[in-house]
Formats: sequence, structure tokens, C-alpha cells
Amino acid sequence: MRYTDNSQDFYQLLFVLSGTGILHCCGKTYPLQQGCAFFTAEGCPSEYIDTGGLTTAFLTARGSVIPPLLEHYHCGAFLFAQHVDLEKYLSGINRIIREYYEHKREGQLSALAYAFYVDFFEDQTGAPISAAEKTSFFLEKNFMQKLTLDQLASLNGISVSKLCHDFKKTFDCTVFEYILHLRLTYARSFLKTSREARTKDAALSCGFEDISYFCRAYKKKFGKSPSQNQAEHFG
Repeated sequence: MRYTDNSQDFYQLLFVLSGTGILHCCGKTYPLQQGCAFFTAEGCPSEYIDTGGLTTAFLTARGSVIPPLLEHYHCGAFLFAQHVDLEKYLSGINRIIREYYEHKREGQLSALAYAFYVDFFEDQTGAPISAAEKTSFFLEKNFMQKLTLDQLASLNGISVSKLCHDFKKTFDCTVFEYILHLRLTYARSFLKTSREARTKDAALSCGFEDISYFCRAYKKKFGKSPSQNQAEHFG
């Protein structure tokens, strides 16, 4: 059986659980057998052929969260691994599946999937990323979600206290101060998109549930209320 994808609009990690096959990607051919794994980026054409009972497991991702990781780990559109720890990665995939079917917590799902990709790139490139940096990358793409310190700590496999300590040491601010900065900066840009954009819409779009708190925090950071800032922008 032949599997071809010439225009995928997602990022994918695929693991060979059993059987044999052949992979064609980026002008090269790779033999597939138990323990092999490969990553393909969005828009990277690939084809693999089942030559003998090929069984696979995979995890796909969309959006802008993966490109910063590719840049950090100096990865291109394709990465092939001859032998990986299948037990470790299957455990990670099963955690994501359980979360999806049992709880459907969007923030936790994003954290688990993100951590999964980070683990794979770290294992294959040998380029570590600190817990604080990993958290900041994740927050820059997920700041609008409802996140907890427990979720962010699980992203790194460390305790909440260690995460808070390392983050403060690296960025000279707390995790929640960092999230607040990202949200308010996004809200200001949102209000500049249209004269008709409402303060409530700006607050909700970046993760605030309390509009009054949003307005107070906004004025404290930028010196003016959201509506004043918007009025100045449009004259």
C-alpha cells in the first residue's frame, strides 16, 4: 500500500510500530522498520510504501507553534530517526488521546502535544532547551488560552516551584506577568485593527474574562484606557 501526501497543511511525527516499508522524502529514500520515526513539516511532500505489514502511529499539529522550535533546533522540513524509544513516545501519544477523550481541556492538550514535539527534537538533535525558554515559546502562541501553572509545569516535567524559580531567573518576571504582557500587547494591536473594535472583544480575544480587570491592567501598562488608546490611534 502506498501513502502519498504532496501538499500537507500540518506538521507530523510518524512512528513505525511494526512491519517494513520504504519512505521517499526530500529526494532521498529511507528503509522503514520497527523503531524508525520521521518528522515532516507543513508543505513537505512525502511518500511511504508498505512492503510488509507496516503499522504506524502519528501525531499531527497545525498553527504557528512548531516553527520556533524548528528554528531553535536548526531543523529543516524533514528529520529522520533510525531508532527511537517507542515505549516512551507511545506513552506520550496515549496521554494525549486520554486527555482528548476524557477531559478535552484545550490548554492541557496543547501543552502535551507541544512537549511531545520538544522531546522528539531534543532527542534527535541533542540540543536542549531550558524549561523557561520552552515555557516562553509555548506562551507566545497560547497566551489566549486558560492556562495553569500545573499545566505549564507538566509541559516541562518539573514541579511548579522549580518552573517559577527558573522562569523568574531567566526573564526577570513571573509566569503570570509574562502572560499579562503578551495579552495586553495583543489587545492593543487588536484595538488598532478597527475603529469599531470593542473593548470587550479585545479582552475576550486574548484570554481575559473580567473586563474591568482588563481595563485596569491596560491603563496601568499603557497609561490610557483601551478606548482612549483606540481613539488616539484613529484620530
